[in-house]
Amino acid sequence: MFDQYCLGVDLSHWQAALQWDPLVRAGVRFAIIKASQGSYGRDLSCGAHLRNAGQAGMICGIYHWFDPGCSAQSQLTNLKAAVEGREFAFLALDVEQYWQNWEMSKRALKENHFSAALISRRSLEMAQLVRETWQKPVLIYTRASFVHDYALDMQTWLRHWPLWVAHYPYPSGRVSLSWETLKTHYSPTIRNPLIPPGGKNWHFWQFSGDKFVLPGINAPLDLNFFHGSLQDLQVWCGLPASSKAWTLEEKMSLLWQAHPQLWQNKEERDEQQTQTG
Repeated sequence: MFDQYCLGVDLSHWQAALQWDPLVRAGVRFAIIKASQGSYGRDLSCGAHLRNAGQAGMICGIYHWFDPGCSAQSQLTNLKAAVEGREFAFLALDVEQYWQNWEMSKRALKENHFSAALISRRSLEMAQLVRETWQKPVLIYTRASFVHDYALDMQTWLRHWPLWVAHYPYPSGRVSLSWETLKTHYSPTIRNPLIPPGGKNWHFWQFSGDKFVLPGINAPLDLNFFHGSLQDLQVWCGLPASSKAWTLEEKMSLLWQAHPQLWQNKEERDEQQTQTG
């Protein structure tokens, strides 16, 4: 599956110390970066993440944590301030909060829940405002269980929006491993994520949760697939499509072919070392 879909990551201030080179070598081609939350929070690492990911050649998107307790307009104002002057290709609205009080012990209490009608109405209004403001693709991030249990009213309009679906087909427990081991032994055991009620299909799939710790970062990193190739993602974002996504090995091969003096000099040095040895 890693050779079928375009691979990406999403991150926030929780992944502050990040080395992009190992991710690029592993085939990561896009990053979705947290920008803001509700009407009150901004992720201070957003600017650095966008800059560094862009310099590494990533296609960059940003996401906003949607808080049903804040008006759509106030959240839009916060998001605009958070990304002013930033470059990004698409946006996502993270719709997963159903609780009013953030205390974990109170989240299960029904009297602490926002109504499904309120979550649906405000998240749709926010998504429409975001699309009108930036004229870029806008994703709805959610999961099937959230819509089914807390926001069933969303099923009336979800089919009209591209979805970024969270679905983790792995047992619990954290694993530290190499990118090679990830690709050879930890490919998802299902072909597609579970689509939320009313949804049509998936554009992005967050498939790992906080399970994997990989080279380039010392904290768990959420992994994602785009439902297509790198060229498909570029087209979806309205970007010029590259003719080919070169691997590191292919780039090195082309470099050596273009500059034969590199390998000729190496052969001469190897021969001299053999003679003197």
